[in-house]
Amino acid sequence: MQSFSDIIQASETKCILVTGCDMYTGFMVARELLKEKGKHFKHVCAGYYKENHLVHMLKKAGADTCELTVDKPEHIVDMYRKVDIVVVVPPVSEHRWGDSSVAYVLAAKEANVKGLVLCSKINSKELSEMNMLAPLYKMEEAYERVKSSMKAASLVRCSLHIDMLWLFRRQIAAKQKICLPISTEAKCAPLAEADGARALCNMLLHSKYKPGVYELTGPEKLSFEEIAHEASSAIGVEIGYEHIDSKQMEEYLKQHHEICDNQIMFICDLFKAISKDMLSKKTDDLKKMLDGSPHTVKSFLKKNASDFKPHD
Repeated sequence: MQSFSDIIQASETKCILVTGCDMYTGFMVARELLKEKGKHFKHVCAGYYKENHLVHMLKKAGADTCELTVDKPEHIVDMYRKVDIVVVVPPVSEHRWGDSSVAYVLAAKEANVKGLVLCSKINSKELSEMNMLAPLYKMEEAYERVKSSMKAASLVRCSLHIDMLWLFRRQIAAKQKICLPISTEAKCAPLAEADGARALCNMLLHSKYKPGVYELTGPEKLSFEEIAHEASSAIGVEIGYEHIDSKQMEEYLKQHHEICDNQIMFICDLFKAISKDMLSKKTDDLKKMLDGSPHTVKSFLKKNASDFKPHD
């Protein structure tokens, strides 16, 4: 296989498309790639299911945008035909998240895309026992079927993103507690979304990163009691941890209208998986793919401390 950088250098169009840009992960990947627009890429296209403030921010930063839904698979193929590389960020939107999401992967073969990256989760086969996480493994199976038709193909699996705590910022500020349905003994190795996005971008730009499987985790394996302790140090306020049931967490997220129901259920299943020790793996892939050191939980929370501090 060629490297992704070989594809970019040989192309006249130098165009890359990212799916799922109406959600935070897709947004972060596209935003990182936009930093390379004019240097390595001529066009960065942000695909979305529903136009929102994240899509507007990407437009303002110079992205082309396009609507992509599984209801119109032929449109997905048409859009893919215009680009060199597709980065598939699973679109856990309010619309038809399920097995039909494999369309975003299968379209790459039909469109004769030169390069394909699929973003997934670590331990996806075991995670597939969870209803809302099962489509991830279905997408990986589709990736395995089509990757041989690409000049370059990579599977990038991530652990839990520590940025998810931002959804609970009001609760943390008000109660001075992290309240989640994750057992106190369970551990994971969370990474910052920005680090994952930068690592993916570096994989595309530098020939030393060969196409293949990359598993990105944070540099430390922690329980959420330990994360609460790190939060106390970073924020400057004593933060505790309280185990709650999934229903309480669902009600909190629905009350604040941060994300759609499918995303809430996806997070619930992700937290169940952590409690079952399915996301405890720690690797060095992220550290090897960054220009500097990855964020620790403490450095991430310190950087964003104002979001979590109690209000006066």
